[in-house]
Amino acid sequence: MRRTIAHLGHAQHERFGDSVFFYHFHDDRFRPVTWRQAAARGDRITAGLHALGCGHGDKIAIVSETRAEWSSLDLATLTFGGVVVGIYPTSTTEQLRYILDHCEARVVFVENALQLEKVATIRAQLPALQNAIVIDSDDSASDDDLLTLATLEAQGERALADDPQLVERLRDAVQPDDVASLVYTSGTTGPPKGVVLTHKNFYEISDAAQRAMGLSRHDVGVVFLPLAHSLQRVAAYAGLRAGSAGYYCPNLERLLETWQAAQPTVVSSVPRIFEKMHSRIMQGLAQQTPRRQALFNVALGIGKRRSEAIQRKERVPLHIDLAYSFFDKLIFSKIRQRTFGGRVRYLVSGGAPISKELLEFFHAVGYLILEGYGLTETSAPATLNRPHDFRFGSVGRVLDDVEVEIASDGEIMIRGPGLFTEYYKDPQATAEAIEADGWFHSGDIGEIDDDGFLSITDRKKDLIITAGGKNIAPQNIENLIKTDPRISQVMVHGDKRKFLVALITLDEDEMKTWAKENGCAEDTIAALATDQRVIDAVGAVIEEKNRQLARYESIKKFRILPGDFSVENGMLTPTLKVKRRVIEGNYRELLDELYA
Repeated sequence: MRRTIAHLGHAQHERFGDSVFFYHFHDDRFRPVTWRQAAARGDRITAGLHALGCGHGDKIAIVSETRAEWSSLDLATLTFGGVVVGIYPTSTTEQLRYILDHCEARVVFVENALQLEKVATIRAQLPALQNAIVIDSDDSASDDDLLTLATLEAQGERALADDPQLVERLRDAVQPDDVASLVYTSGTTGPPKGVVLTHKNFYEISDAAQRAMGLSRHDVGVVFLPLAHSLQRVAAYAGLRAGSAGYYCPNLERLLETWQAAQPTVVSSVPRIFEKMHSRIMQGLAQQTPRRQALFNVALGIGKRRSEAIQRKERVPLHIDLAYSFFDKLIFSKIRQRTFGGRVRYLVSGGAPISKELLEFFHAVGYLILEGYGLTETSAPATLNRPHDFRFGSVGRVLDDVEVEIASDGEIMIRGPGLFTEYYKDPQATAEAIEADGWFHSGDIGEIDDDGFLSITDRKKDLIITAGGKNIAPQNIENLIKTDPRISQVMVHGDKRKFLVALITLDEDEMKTWAKENGCAEDTIAALATDQRVIDAVGAVIEEKNRQLARYESIKKFRILPGDFSVENGMLTPTLKVKRRVIEGNYRELLDELYA
């Protein structure tokens, strides 16, 4: 089999035929789609795009939330040698215009009328764009001139009736070194760069990830992260390779419901989701009687002692093992059933650093979170902890055929089969990122221990250098403070300053409960941010966490903000990472006041 995603998809559809490939939410329930049905739809889309005049190398953009159609469009485009350009639906009109113009997209798929309206306002500025196709037909049913995904499939069906071998011929022309996708970075420090990834990149890394995680056709996953991002994309390809089934979550508000329906065996996520689930568990605990809370704390202590033995690869003492079995049946199994489900073999975290405390907590209650590390430029994972070979606080060992070295200044350098070929139309940035011998400058700072486990200390550009010359990794401090369930987000500031300060946001669900328990007349975040009792409580958290930090790392002052950071207000990336420079710009005056 040729080593392309197009040929991999075809082989797996042929192999698994009438077994269930995925479930999508329709008419208030999850409905199954077989591999054969998915293949037939993909062929119709491929033939339909060919009928529109799309050919090898043409850029096909997708502006949509994560859904089954996204994956269908992705594989259908790759099948005729097209280049997929995923665009976050939260992008502004100007961001959308820039990417569509920069990549010279020939076709753009938009999810609904809202996204179509954004494209319509900039259509005159996009000379290469020939078609805008709406995925949700119901949104535009009144416009007979509008091209929808349904009409495209109908065109494809007619084309296949005239030429049944069309898709096979198109697929056979696709080669491993052909460009599969342009993945645009979030652009937190300037215009987004288009990372050029080939079929070979995705094929090799999904293969290495699938083997490292031990995925099989018996596994079940949930697809909910943005498919415009490499993390979810490669996870989907790894599932495709394994033949495992997936549930497409209709939206993040229904994520818990989807987990309950799917009862997944493997969950790939970003740290923010795990932080929210931890807060949910702790919020539920706070509503229990003092006796039940005390019992949970005893159980958690036993769970942590068991975890410590497993981490050291030692035999769990018999009395700890017996006690854990008792508490697992009494407490932990119920917690697992109410969160990610009772069948999880392990969870995978990527996209941003996760706190060691969170990893230890979840392991104590029976969930193993395997942290991995990679970038868009490495086709996502380059290193990964394994189910039977992990170390909390690290991002694991390198995947097969991947090389990692630490430069003299601490920067992580990466080389391997997943490494991108170039930044699209930006030879200068490409030359700065990739050395002549193939080593890629990751921009991250890290270290490798004697056993080969990589640890990330910070982003090279995010390192804070205080006025006293101390180098500080802000993410480590932020993750430590966020372990308190009342706190949603933290942004530590202090570059070229005498000391560190922090901007804090509150967890809305947790604080509504707190407001009710404390008789607050108002429970909005804006009101609670100025409540002296809340300020004192957060101050106590900061003081307690400071004891775990070096003196120069401690937070001297803080402010609670009247609202949270979000993707919608531009202060979080679509994968829920803090946009540090944006936040610093938005709150420049407030930060200056903290040093006045």
